[in-house]
Amino acid sequence: MVAMFGRAAADTAADDDVHVAVARFGAELYGLALAITANRADADDAYQSAWVDAMRHWDQLRVESKRRAWLAAIVARAARRGRRQRGLWARRIQPLRDGLGLAAVMEWDATVATAVARLSRRQRAVVALHYGQGYSLDEIAQILRCGRGTVRTHLSRALGSLRRSLRDDDA
Repeated sequence: MVAMFGRAAADTAADDDVHVAVARFGAELYGLALAITANRADADDAYQSAWVDAMRHWDQLRVESKRRAWLAAIVARAARRGRRQRGLWARRIQPLRDGLGLAAVMEWDATVATAVARLSRRQRAVVALHYGQGYSLDEIAQILRCGRGTVRTHLSRALGSLRRSLRDDDA
């Protein structure tokens, strides 16, 4: 009997932690999914899938200070996996319209939104994580499971592409 009540109390505490995490990071994580997928339908799917994955492994994360990066990694992975599974290799020229950070800036500047939407998935992810959500290059490398040099390369190429695209649009 005691074990049963102890388990119920642990489940309630975990549920409270999840609710707090959703309230605290939900919009930011949705913005990340949207930045990577470049469309609402795929972002919705990735966001939901990521939370299901997170719930499945919630008890594995013991250090609460790492929760934001852990959740961002799950969302980024779900967004990339979703695009790959759906065969969305063709570029989408649909401007990004929701989320926080970079996506919020892009809402009032369609030129920037279009330029970002033209980037590769990896480049969009790096730009969204670094400029949209303030992650360091080391944190991005952990989230995307790649080397710091790879992150720097994607960021450099993305910025070059954005400069060219925005310069061409101004002309």
